[in-house]
Amino acid sequence: MSAAPPQHVLIVGAGGFGRGIAAMACNDDPGYGQAWDIKGFLDSRSALGAGLRWPLLGDPDTYQPVPGDLFVCALGDPAARRRYSQPLLARGADFMVLRPRLREASETPIGRGSLFEVGVSIGADSRIGEFVTILATTIVGHDVVIGDYVQIGNFVFVGGGARIGHDVVIHPHATILPGIAIGDGAVIGAGSVVVKDVPPNVTVAGNPARTIFSR
Repeated sequence: MSAAPPQHVLIVGAGGFGRGIAAMACNDDPGYGQAWDIKGFLDSRSALGAGLRWPLLGDPDTYQPVPGDLFVCALGDPAARRRYSQPLLARGADFMVLRPRLREASETPIGRGSLFEVGVSIGADSRIGEFVTILATTIVGHDVVIGDYVQIGNFVFVGGGARIGHDVVIHPHATILPGIAIGDGAVIGAGSVVVKDVPPNVTVAGNPARTIFSR
């Protein structure tokens, strides 16, 4: 009988996104069953526990990490990701980088807690911050810098040399032209074509993208 993997992953978020990430980790990441297994979910919504493949183990606000625990934060909203990851980090949680079948032109520096769905491509000499989530089939060009707690949706293109700040949300099918800078807290609408720099804390949409909301 083979020994159990030495580490056990807890997924923060048992909603639809979290359940999908658990399935992806199980089906597509070669580390599953070898380096780690899935211990269960953490979520404050106890009603989500019914019918889960892996157990709901408690509330992320009160869970105390134990040796062998690894964490994945499967929350699509960057503010929620920050809200739930920071207290766990303060209690000693170790967040892994989940990157099944990530395609890299060169070895990419990636911050802790970042999460990549299958089919993401990253060009040469790019850098990815902490707790970044990039969804399936997105392309990140060469020499791109992405800050912390960024959410990038499916089918996004980020051109070479782009700079993306912290807490940015880029919705599906957006195109960020090469060399563009996107400020902290900006939101890029679905299908937008971003042809000029985006200031912090604004929402842009359209082709070409224009400001539709400012905080």
